Amino acid sequence: MENREVKIQKVPLDRLIETLVDLYNKGIDYIDIAGVPGIDQDRMAIVFTRDYMTEEGKKNFGEEDKLDLEIGPSKLTDDDINQLI
Repeated sequence: MENREVKIQKVPLDRLIETLVDLYNKGIDYIDIAGVPGIDQDRMAIVFTRDYMTEEGKKNFGEEDKLDLEIGPSKLTDDDINQLI
């Protein structure tokens, strides 16, 4: 298997920071950042598990074992976040 470098370019800091602050405020203490190889461009995913959450975070995110948030070409809306909850 080829070990290819994943390079995520031109990450919009306002969206990244806003997403990280929102996760922190909802009770996430840690995240994993994954580079996802793509055909046209690589993508970045923010991944966290229940082990990374405070007790309040576990209440906010329900019983899912793992949730992924991805910063895409458009800004995440409250509806996007609520669909993940």
